[in-house]
Amino acid sequence: MKDITVRQARETDAAAIAGLLTQVGKVHSEGRPDIYRPHITKHNERSVSAMISGGIYKLFVAESEGKVIGELICRVQERDGDAFYRPRKWLYVDDLCVGEEARGSEAAPLLMGAAENYARDLGCAAVELNCWAFNKRAARFYEKAGYVPQRTEYEKKIK
Repeated sequence: MKDITVRQARETDAAAIAGLLTQVGKVHSEGRPDIYRPHITKHNERSVSAMISGGIYKLFVAESEGKVIGELICRVQERDGDAFYRPRKWLYVDDLCVGEEARGSEAAPLLMGAAENYARDLGCAAVELNCWAFNKRAARFYEKAGYVPQRTEYEKKIK
């Protein structure tokens, strides 16, 4: 893979990002067909465009030779302090996807680095994300990047 650059997404990237999110949908529907519909994208081009322009989410793309090869969608979250919780501000990564043809390249580390720099610039205490138990490759990537499990969710199927 030739030089990879990361930048903030533009509305003209919406179709490429939606295409990558189709790959995310495929991974999820194959990993948990009891939860996810087959090969459905999480966001279509219109909803991605709205996220880019809406101000709540920050979207980054990785590019190589003028083509979007990866995306990261994140948003700042804050919690006021109370009797139980301390006040806290963190960046939550909703989605990270590198296209099949670019997996194993530097795209994912560069995208996560952009998110971490963004979080640092905003004064966030941490970057958080979730990773499904079936997605071993992603879990290995996050752990290699210095992420550690924060909590574990359990389920027991009763049907």
